[in-house]
Amino acid sequence: MQFTFNFKPINKLLPICLALVTVLLIAYFGQQNAIAQIRSNITVDFGQPATGIISMSGFLHGIDPTKPPDSSVKPLQPKLWRVGRLDVYDRVIASGAEFQLLVSDLWGYGTNPKGWPYQNYPEWEAFIRQLAQQNKGKKIIWDIWNEPDLINPFWKGSREQFFETYKRAYKILREELGPSAMIGGPSISTYNKEYLAAFLDYCKANKLEVNFLAWHELNDTIILFVDDHVIDAKRNFQQSPFYKELKLQKIYVNEIVGELAQYQPGEILGYLYNLEYAKADGACRACWDTTGAKKVSNCFNNTLTGMVVPNTFEPRAAWWTYKAYADGVNSRVLSRSDNDRLVALASKSNPEGKAQVLLGYFDRNYSSATTVTLNLANLQALGIQSGQKISLKLEKIPNNLEGAVQKLVTVKEESVSVGGNSLNYVISNFNVHEGYLLTVSK
Repeated sequence: MQFTFNFKPINKLLPICLALVTVLLIAYFGQQNAIAQIRSNITVDFGQPATGIISMSGFLHGIDPTKPPDSSVKPLQPKLWRVGRLDVYDRVIASGAEFQLLVSDLWGYGTNPKGWPYQNYPEWEAFIRQLAQQNKGKKIIWDIWNEPDLINPFWKGSREQFFETYKRAYKILREELGPSAMIGGPSISTYNKEYLAAFLDYCKANKLEVNFLAWHELNDTIILFVDDHVIDAKRNFQQSPFYKELKLQKIYVNEIVGELAQYQPGEILGYLYNLEYAKADGACRACWDTTGAKKVSNCFNNTLTGMVVPNTFEPRAAWWTYKAYADGVNSRVLSRSDNDRLVALASKSNPEGKAQVLLGYFDRNYSSATTVTLNLANLQALGIQSGQKISLKLEKIPNNLEGAVQKLVTVKEESVSVGGNSLNYVISNFNVHEGYLLTVSK
C-alpha cells in the first residue's frame, strides 16, 4: 500500500512560524515587564520619634584649609572627619565635626626614610612624642594606623608587629596627653571579628586602652550586613565584661561606601540607614579615584571625597544625598519597609520646618524598578487635621555619577486633602541606585 503525504512548501510555513514566535515573545516579555515592576511598601509614623539617633555624616580627607568653600561643607553638618594632616584642624572643628587624626598618614607607608615603624621603633616613638607635644590642648581622636591588615600598600609587617607599633604609640600618647586622650584602632579594611578579638586581647594583656574600635565597610555587595557588624561588635566587645578594662567608649566605621557606590544615592543611603539603625558612633565616607581615563584621587582634590565637581565645586548627586540626610537627622521618626533594599529615613522637621521622607534603593545593576506605596501615618503629629490640604513635593536624586546636579529633579508637586490621620502616596518606577525626597508641608 502506498501512502502519499502532502507538505506545504517550507517557504510558506516559515512566515507563519515566525509570526507565531513573535506573538509568543511579545506576550512573554510583556508579562515579564508587568511582573518585573515589583511593589514595595513603607510605613512612616510621624507620631513615633526615633530615639538615640547619631548622625553618620562624616568624611575621609577631601578638604584643604580653604577648599571647597564653607558653603559646600556647612549644609552636610559633618560629625566625624578623618584626616592625615593638621593644617585643617581649625576648619574641621569649626564645621562641628570631631577631628580624627590618621597618624600613619603623617609617618608614611614605606615612603619614610626611617622605614616602617617596626624597622626603627626608637624613631617611631620619637615621632609620636613630638606629634603629641606639638598638639597638646587640641581635641584629637588618635587613629594610629590605617588598614594594617592589608599588606599592600598600608602595612608590610606582621600582625604582631602592628600590635607592637600600636603599643608604643599608645604609651607615649597616654604619657604626654593624659587619661582623657582618645586613642584607638585598628581601622582594618573590613569587619574581621577574629582580627579585632586578637587586637583587643593583645591590648588587654599589655594593659593598653582602646578607647574606640574601628573598621571599614567598603564592600557594596553586603550593605545589608553593616548593621549586623556594628551590633555584633557592641555585644561581643564593647559591652563584654571581659574587655571592660580597655575603656572602649566608641565604635567608629571610619570608612564607608565602596568605589562602585561612591556616586550612587541609593547605595549611599543604604550605608547611612543601616549604620544609623545599629547606632554606630560615627562614620566617614571613603574616597576613591575618579572614573575618567585620567584617574585622580578624590581624597586630595578638595572635592569632599568626590561629592562636588573639582575646581567649580558644583554639587553632585552624592552631595545632595548627604545634605538631605543631614537635614533630617535631628528629628528622625520611625519608618518600616517591607523591602530590605529600599530604605526610608523619615523626619518630622527639616531646617525649613517641613516633614520629609528620604528614600534610597540599592541592589544589583540589573534589578527591576519598583513601585513604592508610602503610608504616611499620624499626620496629626505634624499639626495636620482631617480635611486639611497639604502640599506634597517629590524630588528625585538622580544616579548620574560625576555630573553636576544644580538642584534636585522635581517629579511631582501637588496639593491634596487629608481624609483622616494618614495618607497613602505612590512613587512609580523607582529605579535601583536612585534616591527620592518627599517633602510634606501645610
